[in-house]
Amino acid sequence: MELVRVIELLKAENLLKDIIYQDRYYYDLPANLTHIEFSDITYDSRTVKPESLFICKGINFNPNYLTSALEKGCQIFIARNLYENTEYGQAVAIMVKDETKAMAVLAREFYGNPQKNLKIIAFTGTKGKTTSAYFAHQLLNTVAPGKVGQFSTIANMLDGHTYQQAHLTTPESLDLFKMMRQMVDNGLEYLVMEVSSQAYKKNRVYGLEFDTAVFLNISHDHISPIEHPTFEDYLYCKSQIVEHAKHVIVNRQTQVYDYLVQKAQGQIVTFGTESADYHYVAQDNGYFDITTEKAKLVALNGQLRIRIPGFFNYENALAATLACLSIVDIDFVTIQEALLKTLVPGRMELAHNHKGVTACVDYAHNYLSITEACKFLKHDYPGNLIVVVGAPGGKAQSRRADIGQAVTEYADVVYLTSDDNFLENPRDIIAEIRAHVDEKQVETHVIIDRQEAIEAAIKEAQSGDVVFLAAKGREKFLHEGGTDIPYPGDHILAQKFLAKYDK
Repeated sequence: MELVRVIELLKAENLLKDIIYQDRYYYDLPANLTHIEFSDITYDSRTVKPESLFICKGINFNPNYLTSALEKGCQIFIARNLYENTEYGQAVAIMVKDETKAMAVLAREFYGNPQKNLKIIAFTGTKGKTTSAYFAHQLLNTVAPGKVGQFSTIANMLDGHTYQQAHLTTPESLDLFKMMRQMVDNGLEYLVMEVSSQAYKKNRVYGLEFDTAVFLNISHDHISPIEHPTFEDYLYCKSQIVEHAKHVIVNRQTQVYDYLVQKAQGQIVTFGTESADYHYVAQDNGYFDITTEKAKLVALNGQLRIRIPGFFNYENALAATLACLSIVDIDFVTIQEALLKTLVPGRMELAHNHKGVTACVDYAHNYLSITEACKFLKHDYPGNLIVVVGAPGGKAQSRRADIGQAVTEYADVVYLTSDDNFLENPRDIIAEIRAHVDEKQVETHVIIDRQEAIEAAIKEAQSGDVVFLAAKGREKFLHEGGTDIPYPGDHILAQKFLAKYDK
């Protein structure tokens, strides 16, 4: 890619501030630099090569990374500002107003605009993104086998067949467009992806347009100094998705429905339990009925069934179905078959023993997701609801009070334990949760070690009881300080202790 093209793109997006070369400032590229080309873009100084364009990404960028890149022969870099005590030598410094937007613009061009060759469905919501994405992937894969890619919290799929572990719900823009290029080169035609609020706040999807965007729900979560300072900021970031889609599928019961309708640029299709274009009625044993009030996509009437437990998953299944129908024709029988096949690792996974104790493993980690899971478990299991839960350190502090409120409303017994503590003392985190638990209503235990807490909860459980292991799902690490500590996963521990106390 030519440096001349970089400057053209940055000017077109009004992102260019200055070009600095040999201590002189330019706005137009000097003639003696127009021949420069590069064959790699990176924001990771460890991967820099002489032919790389290096991006100094992040407000808290460490200038030592730039020094490392320059020492490896890098001749072009992009940054918001110059850094003190850094020698630039003969490198070309491109100053921009926002390096994250610049990275997205250049990545899109560098990888040949792969989004033009994919039909893209994007899901956002405080809860349900991953499950909905898996439903949509299964639906599309039924009509276009091996032609569907996926970006999700759990895993990515670039070849239509193989899952690989994901590191972010929505990848950084450079990685996103690189992986989309791989999808196109692998012959894929569709992409199902989750879009987090951070994806918009950090410009990971800047400039990306969707065929269909789905807004599932929103609640007061992810509010913290390192995520969103206010709910208004959270809503603003999350709602941007509806401004960048041809079709917008919206939950009619979300409290911000009117706001979303005002912002949406494409066709609006609603789903929900009432006053919606497509509404559903929950039944038992995974069944739910769908009725079409306004056939904006197709007439969809009849009964569907899913294997993933939870009344809220009927909503996720319907949202995914409508999203797929907005871009491809699928007959009702095929929809029935695809939804019934869908399972999501770590989402409402149930295990039982002969004693009659059930364990449920889920990633539920905020008020909305925990209460929805608890509602289902209280409905389906006659005994006590025993909840094992913690909260992460260093972020979303408001979530701690919400967790305390959720277990007060639904749990009979709660074991407060560690989640990903990062740099916080787990006892302090647990104390904040416990302050919002009504211990007159809920039998409360504190066991710091998560494995010990899970064992104690399952050991205590009697026939008919259900033990709800919230938040960690199938995650294989606990984050303590700056270390990732290997962890079996809640699902493995549930099976282990159900077997151990099966008498």
